[in-house]
Amino acid sequence: MSRTTDQHRTPLAAGVPGGAPPRSGLALVARQPIYGPAMAVSAYELLYQESSDAAHAAADMREATLRIVADAALEIGLDRLAGGLPVHINYPRELLLAETPLTVHPERVVIEVVEDVPSGPKLVTALRALRVRGHRLALDDYSPQLNDPALLDVVDYVKIDVSQQTPADLARIAPELTRRGLVLIAQEVETVEQFEHCLQIGFEGFQGDFLHRPETFAAQRVPTSRLATLRLISALQNANCSMQAIESLVSQDLPLSYRVLRCVNSSYYNLPRKVESIRQAIVMLGLDNLRQLATLIALQGFDSRPTSLFLTAMTRARLCEQLARLAGVAETGPYFITGLFSLLDVLTGMSIAQLLDELPLCEPVERALLAQEGDLGAALRCARAYERASWGRVTYRGLAPELIRAAYVDAVFWAEQTQAITAA
Repeated sequence: MSRTTDQHRTPLAAGVPGGAPPRSGLALVARQPIYGPAMAVSAYELLYQESSDAAHAAADMREATLRIVADAALEIGLDRLAGGLPVHINYPRELLLAETPLTVHPERVVIEVVEDVPSGPKLVTALRALRVRGHRLALDDYSPQLNDPALLDVVDYVKIDVSQQTPADLARIAPELTRRGLVLIAQEVETVEQFEHCLQIGFEGFQGDFLHRPETFAAQRVPTSRLATLRLISALQNANCSMQAIESLVSQDLPLSYRVLRCVNSSYYNLPRKVESIRQAIVMLGLDNLRQLATLIALQGFDSRPTSLFLTAMTRARLCEQLARLAGVAETGPYFITGLFSLLDVLTGMSIAQLLDELPLCEPVERALLAQEGDLGAALRCARAYERASWGRVTYRGLAPELIRAAYVDAVFWAEQTQAITAA
């Protein structure tokens, strides 16, 4: 489990009472990506937080985790949270030792044995039985000094916090584990250099913020073609931009207008008749939907960066927009663009300050992007906190936790679906 977030972060299996909770006690469930060697997301770890009042009532950890899995898999839907990819879920000792077979699908869920679960012959026997039933197992936060070596014989994955090991230690540990046929996942990867080192010595999975850290690319300025794209996106998000202006902006970019029409005519929108012009698209979809679609297609022109970055930017954009809408904000466009542009420094290799000098963004959006100030900044802070499972900081305008969770799940699902149609 990652240690980068604040003390309020807990694993998915922690702090939940048994039995059906009231609506106010619903869990906050977030996902943390696990990247493969090509920097594509290969799985997600699910992280969880119950409301503080309910957490104090925790009693039966086995029942707790079963309810959490049911909450994520049935009420929210694993497909909504993970887009069809496998998920890693922490399990307490009580559940690992249970004789009753787990109801989760082995092909979708990787069971994680957390670092503070006491080992022993009973646990090893129980894990062996789980593997016989088809379950894949991961040993979380592995340390050669602290973990029982016998566990290495019954797990498939080993997760190592690279921030707690020197490069020399990692270079010694990794080959020993890979020779045993174990898949290594590096946690707390903060830089591309760490990623490259871990990749070189045999790691196949990576967790951390290394993709979200700005890199300085060789170019000192954004290429003219990309700057034009960013200006187009900024103009599209202007609340005063009329139907005629948006039609003109999109139509002047032939590749963009072609992709917009292709997406609009896909089964995703299920329109009653084929759309043949941007004006028709505006009428059929509505101005806001067309604006967002064109914006996302334009942003995907930055094809030199990993796809997961665009997915994160899209999720942030939608989450900020939904938070504002739930709070009663009338004009949510600035919230969308704030979330979307919050990763521009990562996508372009330039600082946000440099980029803002080139873009016609309104002052509140600039303040939010530069210093997370104002109400736009508050929505962005909430979105970032949810991404990192920094539960103590997941707050916006007094919205109830279950509303924020609903906004997050909607944002994740919307981003997955929208990326699929715009990238096709």
